[in-house]
Amino acid sequence: MTVLRKRPRQITFRVSEEEYLALQMACLETGSRSISDLVREAAKNVAAPYGPQTEGTSSSLNGRVGRIEEILGLLMQGLKKIEQKLGSSADPA
Repeated sequence: MTVLRKRPRQITFRVSEEEYLALQMACLETGSRSISDLVREAAKNVAAPYGPQTEGTSSSLNGRVGRIEEILGLLMQGLKKIEQKLGSSADPA
């Protein structure tokens, strides 16, 4: 069971009846304890890229994997340029 911790800040917003019903259905589908828990988790997922990155979190891991993919792409581009230069210099003119 999740350990409940004190949350000193409160955020309040209004939703339409349709939005509320959709949130209730989402709670049932996801197994969330409440709409508050569901919305809190969704907000955390949206805000994760903007907050502090802590080791071991999935957002931190996703960020690192994304960065590795970006670096690999740059390395591949560099290798292709090297291959092109080597290929063109090896061809007798």
